[in-house]
Amino acid sequence: MPTKGYFDYNATTPMCTEAIQAMTSALQHYGNPSSKYSLAKEGKRALELAREQVAKLVGSDADELVFTSGGTEANNWAIKGSLMARGALRPSSLPPHIIVSEIEHSSILEIASHLERLFGVEVSRIKPCADGAVSVQAIVQALRDNTQLVSVMMVNNEVGTIQPIAEIARLLRPKGVHFHVDGVQAVGKVQVNAHALGVDTLSFAAHKFHGPKGVGGLYIRQGVSVEPLLHGGGQERGLRGGTEAVPAIAAMGAAAEVAHTSLPELVQRLLQFRLKLYKLLSERIADMSINGPQNPDLHASNTLSICVHGIRAEAVAALLDQMHGIQVSLGSACSNNKTVSLSHVLVAMGMSEQAIQSTLRVSIGRYTSEDDLVQFADALSAAVRTLRRISNTVQHEKTLAA
Repeated sequence: MPTKGYFDYNATTPMCTEAIQAMTSALQHYGNPSSKYSLAKEGKRALELAREQVAKLVGSDADELVFTSGGTEANNWAIKGSLMARGALRPSSLPPHIIVSEIEHSSILEIASHLERLFGVEVSRIKPCADGAVSVQAIVQALRDNTQLVSVMMVNNEVGTIQPIAEIARLLRPKGVHFHVDGVQAVGKVQVNAHALGVDTLSFAAHKFHGPKGVGGLYIRQGVSVEPLLHGGGQERGLRGGTEAVPAIAAMGAAAEVAHTSLPELVQRLLQFRLKLYKLLSERIADMSINGPQNPDLHASNTLSICVHGIRAEAVAALLDQMHGIQVSLGSACSNNKTVSLSHVLVAMGMSEQAIQSTLRVSIGRYTSEDDLVQFADALSAAVRTLRRISNTVQHEKTLAA
């Protein structure tokens, strides 16, 4: 598959061969999996196989998983559904308090703002440390008697910081506070074991681990109540109405199977690739720094947030695309089409406006090769030289004009 020059795996990943084959096969089984006749059996078997395959990847039991249209739906459901199940959004109830970090994905932050605006929910937004880590102590200090829910992402999608999820879960469980984790950027990229982490709900999306777009799911710990958002025909054990997208779910299952089998080797290989890429860039580009954690144990192996000081990142990205056929991101792909001037993640981390405007997000994956790393380093250094030469010329002309 044509992935040469692709350095935006955090935005989405190319479908793997196994997922494509599973989807193609499932397209032939058109029977409704909820029907009673024999034609439905193939679809039902495909759903249950996929549920078992995904369960291995997220470290859960198969019956703790419910399929959704993706991470955004799963995040909405986990937060709104858990609050509804607790009766916290009823008009007569006292306003509940929830805690989120300032570096969450927009599908978490906008949910919090929506609940704040329409239901009077009290929201505490936790500022991260300079490396993008959410402090457990900061959450402790934010807790109140009426705190109902905390939501913290497992891996930050822009700088790759791995959050202390297990520690937060151990803190919250005795207090009866629902703990939701946005695992979209984690599942299939770092080791995830929902049982060991001790979380209540965890979201995931297939297209982040080489499955198709438009499908994902929510882990709901055994015994945790989450009110359905979609009511209908009682599918997914009555938790999510709507006929299941069998071909997409089958493809997600196949991708999960591959991800589960190859993850230990993949993480180690991408860690070495990330270190090599940093070395190549450091040798070629002056005045460059890396955003995020310095401790490799707290840094997802596939992500590198690069600040090339004095250069506008959007100009670099455009040159890389137009001149070298290389795709790279400025931040979250879910926000790039909006009128957002600065990354909310980097702002929360305390970076200056100039540094934020000079930052690129580089994310690698299963199909990245060593040759790709060299090509990227050469192309980025060439683009930086070009832009710095133009900048120096402009500054010189301004000086002469003055």
